[in-house]
Amino acid sequence: MKSIFTSLERTADSLIKVTGAALKLSIALGGTCVILYSIRIGHFPQGLSLGDGLLFLLAAGCFGFMYAILMAGLIGLGSCLSPVTRCVLKLSAWVLTKLRRKKTEPLYRLEPFQWSAIPFAFFALIIIGGLGQQDHSIYLKLLATAVMLHAFYSVVIDARRKLREAQKLQSALIETPDKAKASTEAEKHRSTYFISCFLMGLMPLLFGGVSGQLVDGAMRLANIRIDEAMIYAKSPYDALLPESLIAKDIKSPQGYRAYKGISVRFKGFGNTTVIAFKDGATVRQLEIPNDQIIVEKQNPK
Repeated sequence: MKSIFTSLERTADSLIKVTGAALKLSIALGGTCVILYSIRIGHFPQGLSLGDGLLFLLAAGCFGFMYAILMAGLIGLGSCLSPVTRCVLKLSAWVLTKLRRKKTEPLYRLEPFQWSAIPFAFFALIIIGGLGQQDHSIYLKLLATAVMLHAFYSVVIDARRKLREAQKLQSALIETPDKAKASTEAEKHRSTYFISCFLMGLMPLLFGGVSGQLVDGAMRLANIRIDEAMIYAKSPYDALLPESLIAKDIKSPQGYRAYKGISVRFKGFGNTTVIAFKDGATVRQLEIPNDQIIVEKQNPK
């Protein structure tokens, strides 16, 4: 029983460390994604202040938080799928052995299934279910990403273990053949460790097929993007909005006109707010100065 708790504690500690490293990388990626989001909607904020810089960090942090949760969940899901992955790897090794007529040994071992991964896998299934509603192919992409993430997670854990063993040999007082090789082995495992961590950080973004949804979700979480909002616009900008969107039953401040069903794509940064709305068969996008618009977020009842 003691060994089981020790194993669970070691697995949880490793997962927390990897998730912490992923969070730091995710914040850096978050800053990049805010910029990419600006490029995607065709809006570059102007007139930025120190407060806008803090909001930029908030948006990057929101993305990093969501990305770290997704990564931890996918790693946990990959751990739950590891018995199947192990069978596939053993079959692949057997086939390669037959073809090469030489036994194939993996450089790093696959981490076994751990019961502590089940809560993470549960959250991952909820996230996958939500992200895949618009595109069902995302289900398969994220499952494959979970398997690959767990494989790289296993490499990270085993490479770190072998690196520590090599460093112990390097510090040994007695000269042995193993000590002579320890420096080369340590460098190899160190490179493998950092490369695997880097690839883990990028994998959900590059192969998960949900980068756009993650960025949009982070913008919503930071209250930069609002999909359904009520706005109050001043003249002359109110003349650019369709009359079909006028909220006639809403009392507006003096000098403003109310519009409903407006998508706010960018607000908070700079001195303009970007809105989008349907006008017939097209979707129009408009930039309005912040002092000419009031945005009211509509929460579901």
